[in-house]
Amino acid sequence: MKTNGDDRVIAPVRALGNDRVIAAVRAAKEAYAAMHGHDIAAIFADVRALQEASGRTYFRDFERMAQAATPIATQVSEAIRQTKRSLGPVLETLNEWSAAAAPILEEVNRNAAVAAEAMARLQPALKEFHERKLTHDALDKVGWLPHPSVPYRLIEGCGDDLARLDGRIADYYHTRWIEIRDEMESGLAEYHIDDEARTTFREALAAHEAGLYRCVCRLLFPEIERMIGAGPRVGSRKMLQQLTDSGDPTDRECRELFDWVMLQRLRTHAYERALTDDEVARFEQDPVPNRHAAMHGRVAYSTHKHSMNMLILTDYVFRILPPIKDSHTLLEQ
Repeated sequence: MKTNGDDRVIAPVRALGNDRVIAAVRAAKEAYAAMHGHDIAAIFADVRALQEASGRTYFRDFERMAQAATPIATQVSEAIRQTKRSLGPVLETLNEWSAAAAPILEEVNRNAAVAAEAMARLQPALKEFHERKLTHDALDKVGWLPHPSVPYRLIEGCGDDLARLDGRIADYYHTRWIEIRDEMESGLAEYHIDDEARTTFREALAAHEAGLYRCVCRLLFPEIERMIGAGPRVGSRKMLQQLTDSGDPTDRECRELFDWVMLQRLRTHAYERALTDDEVARFEQDPVPNRHAAMHGRVAYSTHKHSMNMLILTDYVFRILPPIKDSHTLLEQ
């Protein structure tokens, strides 16, 4: 630090000139120097004598200390060299592995980025699938077959209040009837059914719209059996089982969980037999029509709910039918 000619340093030092502590220190220093005739060698000898008289131990043999430290330093240096020699190959191998793994890590990172992007795209579909499953499960609790148009919002807030849920679904099928009817009717042109089946289904739609619910089940069950080629030799239930088990499911237009729900109802309910009083009582409690109970007059399916379920069930069966020229081939399998 430059002091000569720098007033910022000199001025404060000069300002201390009249300080009493500074003055006392200077006076003591001057008196001590005067005691030894201002001789630096005499002053040093006196300081050395004060050290000896103090009783403290002062280390002065720097050469001996250096000699003692040399072996330790040598051992430390050798240990470092040995560590380098032993770790050298390991570090070299790790570097080789790191270099070899770099392309793999890059590929992993690329795949992770692709997967993250794919998951981001799938998230809306997964959310919709989850909501559709919740909707189908809720409808099943109250005995309604699901139409693909039923929105998730209908079940929100219902919780375990089945009466409230049942009322919401009934209102939906009433208020959206025209749209559901038009969708079912437009699909008839694409299904593998003949004109008789199309005409019969349209009559069932008209009967439902007119409130003639009782006749819908009795009208459509025979038409289903006619179209799948079921007769006395085969039986409708076995024929329908062959139908639902045939073909590649990917060839069908799967509408989320809709197909799975309908297949389960067909296999485990619609074509069971209602022979005993207990069986009849069970079918009376289920709003989804049963073929045997309906065709033999064991259960009167006469409500809007019965009729709506029957229309949805028939629409599904007509949709999954194979081409007419192959329908009767199943009889020979």
